[in-house]
Amino acid sequence: MTRRLPMACVLAGILAVVGAGCPEEETVTAPALSATCEARPSSGPAPLAVSFLVGVSGAEGPFSVAVSYGDGASGTNPDAPHTYATAGSFTAAFTVTTATQSARCSTAVTVEPGTSPSPSTNQPPKAVFKSTPDAAGGTIRGTASLSVRFNMCASTDPDGDRLYFLMDFDDDGGFDSGGTTGAHCRRDWIYAAGTWKARNCLRDIDANGKALHEDQCKTYSVVVTP
Repeated sequence: MTRRLPMACVLAGILAVVGAGCPEEETVTAPALSATCEARPSSGPAPLAVSFLVGVSGAEGPFSVAVSYGDGASGTNPDAPHTYATAGSFTAAFTVTTATQSARCSTAVTVEPGTSPSPSTNQPPKAVFKSTPDAAGGTIRGTASLSVRFNMCASTDPDGDRLYFLMDFDDDGGFDSGGTTGAHCRRDWIYAAGTWKARNCLRDIDANGKALHEDQCKTYSVVVTP
């Protein structure tokens, strides 16, 4: 800046004895506005959350900052972190302004392709087969008009899928009972004298009723004496 001398000094310089005049003109230069910026981190896999460190010096009075992140997004808060959602090379630019000054800095951000999480593998159910009377070695024994209770209600599914229960009491090639409720996981059957085969199965199903895994089954021999 330039400092002007008062008119009195000018006149005094003309009238005064040589060597007794006013001081010479001075030129004072104000510091220039400057800005520095840094991305932390400056690289990484998508989605990448980045914080920015912005330094400002030489500002004459209050200043504002306009941010362009290089991915189409912008802002006015240099302290706010920004997330780069897709892979690519970006230049984050910061423009600092005062009433009479302006400065700009930029920093590079490199975003690598992210690793997609592996889809979780659906697991088969944990089947629990029980009978009353108990099956010794897979065989249930008793006398005629033998009432047998088959029970799969303690079965669980690690993924929380619905379970579908199936029961064939007389090995006639078709299931006599099937469904997803407590009435289907536990059933009683009365056997006349003879030797019979009973088969209990369960499977996990999706929301549309489609089986997610193969049936898990247990076959019983039922031996009934007169």
